[in-house]
Amino acid sequence: MAHRLSAPLLLICLTSLASPQATPSPAPVSLADTIISRQIVLRIAPVYPPLARQARIQGTVVLKIVIDESGGVQNPQVVSGHPLLAPAAIEAVKKWRYMPYLLNGAPVEVETNVVVKFRLSDRPSSGTVAGDAPGGQPKDTVDTVNMNDAQGSTHPRTPKRARVSESVMQRLLIHKVDPVPPAEPGMHVQGSVVLKAVIDKSGHVQQLQLVSGHPMLVPAALEAARQWKYQPFLLNGESVEVETTVHVDFAKPKSR
Repeated sequence: MAHRLSAPLLLICLTSLASPQATPSPAPVSLADTIISRQIVLRIAPVYPPLARQARIQGTVVLKIVIDESGGVQNPQVVSGHPLLAPAAIEAVKKWRYMPYLLNGAPVEVETNVVVKFRLSDRPSSGTVAGDAPGGQPKDTVDTVNMNDAQGSTHPRTPKRARVSESVMQRLLIHKVDPVPPAEPGMHVQGSVVLKAVIDKSGHVQQLQLVSGHPMLVPAALEAARQWKYQPFLLNGESVEVETTVHVDFAKPKSR
């Protein structure tokens, strides 16, 4: 009897030893900044450091970041840049948000570099800050976004226009007009027309520019997309203009 019991007990022990241990998380997927920049949905401009402004220091800060599965920025590290500019760049980039990057249909961590540019006006500010009311005062910029702080403020105002991914704007689409295919006899062109769009603060399409698409479909695509309506896009609690991409799809006509 003891001999009969030993085999099952041995099997249980072997199974326990063979059971998988906690596997380490896979390494983040490495992507070029030109690719992952299309996923960004919230971009905060850094505050120009007062000491750097006074010393007329400008330049570019390159940060290595990890974007987690939910799109948040983790562990920004300085690759290059002036020591007086780097902390402001890190503090801002920590607040950036991205659309989750999908690999085989599942969100994954992404490792990439981001570039933050600090540019001063041509003339010294004489103690003023960037973005003062018109009157000859210079404007300093950070990362191509004008700094519009009141003097002594630590939070930049919301930029006038945000670049937002198409997938995010689709969630805000509240009125979509389907295109009317061209009524050319014997012609059944199908496919997608890709347009670059500017959407105003109230959610109306203001500008459309062709990116790609069949020439016969473009007029109908433009006519339809002009009538689309979105919920206002809010950034820091304020509605802003949006620059995005839209796809207008033309399906194959159904046979009668």
